[in-house]
Amino acid sequence: MAHGLHIQVKCPHCGKSLMTPEPKIDQLDSIQFLSKIGNRIGHLYLSQVYGSYEKIFENIEDLPDAVVECSCPHCYRPFPVHHACGSCSAAVIGLDLKVGGIIKVCTRNGCAHHSLEFEDSQDALNLFRSQDPSGLL
Repeated sequence: MAHGLHIQVKCPHCGKSLMTPEPKIDQLDSIQFLSKIGNRIGHLYLSQVYGSYEKIFENIEDLPDAVVECSCPHCYRPFPVHHACGSCSAAVIGLDLKVGGIIKVCTRNGCAHHSLEFEDSQDALNLFRSQDPSGLL
């Protein structure tokens, strides 16, 4: 599923990229989180394709419905919680997009709630333009 809108994210605290070349998900670089489920700490890798739910857990179990505590793998600070998920009531965290704006994702494993938000419409247009192979945007 390498087609679709590709997003690149950075830590809202330290500003470092959360993109990593390995493991590949959907044949692309993945988004890396330092993650905790229960008392186990490991990594969670997500697809950069908006709308893809492909993920890889490393050193922690892929437990359905578990709430995953997510932090930056560089500065170790937890990602900011923006609100409770309207679907499942778990925390929704926000990550900064490389082009401006925020992606918000639910921390419950398996919940499909996520959104892209832009304060500046030009940032949204720039994201779509950067991925328009026709050059029409």
